[in-house]
Order: sequence, then structure tokens, then C-alpha cells
Amino acid sequence: MKSKAITIFLTILMLFTLTACSNEEETESIEPTTEVQTETQAQTEETVSAVPEGMMHSFLTGELISTEIGRRRPFAVMINNVEKALPQSGIGQASILYEAIVEGNITRMMAVFEDTTELEKAGPIRSARHNYIDFAMDNEAIFVHYGWSIFAENKISDLGLKTLNGLSSYEKTVFYRATDRQAPHNVYTSGEMLEAGVTAVGIEPLLSENYEGRLSFFKEDTVPGTGTTANNVSIPFTSSSKLVYDHSKGEYAKFEFGAEHVDAQTGEQLYFKNILIQFVDYSTISNEGHQDMALNGSGRAILITNGKAVDITWERESDSDHTKYYHSDGTQTQFNIGKSYFAIVPTDFEITMTE
Repeated sequence: MKSKAITIFLTILMLFTLTACSNEEETESIEPTTEVQTETQAQTEETVSAVPEGMMHSFLTGELISTEIGRRRPFAVMINNVEKALPQSGIGQASILYEAIVEGNITRMMAVFEDTTELEKAGPIRSARHNYIDFAMDNEAIFVHYGWSIFAENKISDLGLKTLNGLSSYEKTVFYRATDRQAPHNVYTSGEMLEAGVTAVGIEPLLSENYEGRLSFFKEDTVPGTGTTANNVSIPFTSSSKLVYDHSKGEYAKFEFGAEHVDAQTGEQLYFKNILIQFVDYSTISNEGHQDMALNGSGRAILITNGKAVDITWERESDSDHTKYYHSDGTQTQFNIGKSYFAIVPTDFEITMTE
């Protein structure tokens, strides 16, 4: 009986060995037929591993985010930027923060929010200026404002845009006035209210299926190989905008009006991975000093990241086009992954950059 059991065991062992050898020979015989197939397979495996299912790279920051959020249109919110309006709320959550000059030589900001799921409070919100509509359209964003200049009103009407405007029948659905500040520095919104406004107005919330974004990003954190050292960047807005490179964080800390620029919701200073300075022709178009900006065509720009400033160019063919940025050799400029601060400045502005 014992001998029979041994015989059965040896038979099973022999069959297992033969099967293993056969599989090994079969595996070794499967080889890529060409080098191209090998590279394609590697690229596919890299892409699959880099972007998990249900995720994508943000069109605004290059970061990995859920596809559900990334394929929705962001919100571009007009932000008050005078000293009485400080500190502003929610701006630390913006993927891109714009600053440009309006009448009276003051600046106004526009915060572009991609993920509003945790946006509890954003503002104070001010009225629209027509060129900020261009900034919003550059990012396919839903424009959010409380009132407008005549030029912004006409542009919105001419383009047939649906925006979220505080001077409307749905005002209380999207906006509220804080009691701890005086008008006009007390209008705010939240992520939940913005989403409610989209439904109330009937705005298309999703990006088009073929939208691919206008910004290009490095896959890995990159220090520009050329350019000048730019650890301290000063922009001569009346807000005295200044950005200082924090080597430990690899980002720029923002200051304005001689102090740290902070988010009232967190008490934390604003930090940006990229600074984009775009030079355009400004002109005065009203007795009240309203400003126009020549945003179509091409011109000079500077991209600053990881302590280096690189001269580039900007291009935009028409109002329906998206502004893009290029190196002198014609290749599209790549940003580092992270948040960006965009300063749209007059062509005669002198930007100070030091070590």
C-alpha cells in the first residue's frame, strides 16, 4: 500500500515537472518582434501606472485629480484686491490666480477654482471687467461676478455668455453678504452655492469632450536649464506684488501691500509653483479710467519657476482662441506641476528679479 502511494506521488511529480518545463519554453519564445513594440508597450505601461482609473492630469495644474472634477468647467471668480478687502477668503484653493490693472490704477484679481467641493467661502467678490472675461474663456471657466462695467456687460451680451452675476434674480442662490464687513467689500460665495447657480442659470457644467487644455506640464519637477536667477520677484502693481522663492518648499511665497498675502480661511500665506508675467498693451477707454488690454496677437512673457526666469512669448489669434506660451524655438512652454500666479502687466513695466 505504501509502495503504491509512492508510485502515485512520483507520477504526479513527473507530470508537474514536464508541464513547468513546457510553460518555461513557451514563455521564453514570446519576444517583441520589433523595438517599436517594446517602446510602445513600455509607454502604455507607464501611462497606465501613472494615471489610475478614474483619475486624470488637471488642465490647470498638471496634478492628478479625479476625472469627475477635471472634466467639469472651473469657476473664474472676480476678487476684490484693495487693502480694505483683505484678507480675502478661499483664494489659497485657486488653481490659478490672475492679477491685472483696472481703473484708478488699482488691481483686481480673478481666482480660478477647479475643485469646489471643499470651498466654504470665497471672496470678497467684485464687479466684472471685460478683459477678465478673456481670462475666464482662456480656461473654459464659468465667469462669476457681482455687477459689471458697461464694457463687461456689452461683451457678455455680444458673446451670449451665461455667467453668474450677483445683480440678478438668483442673487441669494449664489451670493451672500457677510455681516463683519461693509459694502462693497462683503460679498461672498461657496462651492455649494456656485454649483447651485449653475443649475439655476442652466449653464453647461462640463468641458467639451475634445477639450485638451491650453497649458503644458513637465512630468517631473524641472529646473529650467537656461534663464536668469529669480529668487525675489517684484511687480510694480499698486498692490506691490512680490514673490519670494522658498527653497525648502520649491515654491514662491506671495506678498502684497508690504505683508504676507494670506487666505482668511486658513490664515496661511499663498504659495505658487509658477509665475507667469504677460506683457500687453494697456489703454484707457473711458473718462472713468476703464482699461483695455490687447490680448490678441503675440508678445513678450516671462515664466518663473524653481528660482529661474525664462523669456518666452505668448500667442492668441482671436477672442475664441486660447492663449498659449512658446519658447524662441517654437516649442510650447512647459509649466511645473502646481498652482500658478498670472500677472498681466503693461509692456513698459519693469519687473525686478534678484538672487
